[in-house]
Amino acid sequence: MDERAHDILQHLQTSQFRDISGTQIVATIPVSEGLVNMALSASLPPGAPVRSVAIHPEAGDRFSVRIVPRMSLLPAMTLRLLVEEQPRLPDSPVLVLRLVTLSGLFGLAGGAIAGMLPPGVRLDGERILVDLRTIAAQHGQARVLDYLTKLHVGTEDGRVVVHVEGVIN
Repeated sequence: MDERAHDILQHLQTSQFRDISGTQIVATIPVSEGLVNMALSASLPPGAPVRSVAIHPEAGDRFSVRIVPRMSLLPAMTLRLLVEEQPRLPDSPVLVLRLVTLSGLFGLAGGAIAGMLPPGVRLDGERILVDLRTIAAQHGQARVLDYLTKLHVGTEDGRVVVHVEGVIN
């Protein structure tokens, strides 16, 4: 990024965007499976309990997630997830996913899955709760959620489609 543009962006961030107060943002952002997995791979810490995680978005707000544990004694597993609840901003920035596979084996696999989840993601029965504020904070971006009034995560085959609405006051 050009240094001047970087300085302007830095100024906007430190001033809480007051120079562009009143801005309204509505965007639909289709993100390819490849980019989702590139970002996910880059965010896995070196000591993570998983060797790799790959997400395959499917039509109808569904995902297949393949997890390869670091411990070779544990087998790789593929979870099928359905978006159950969208985040309710600003009060509850939590995306809720429901496990739609492993239901019979879930009692056995649940402990292993819970132990592989990163901070901000937790298991609650057959639901996976993704706290977007916690995850954004890990990347120094928690304030971004302060400007969003709506966030909707959907899927198409091979793409995650994120719809956001926001206001800068």
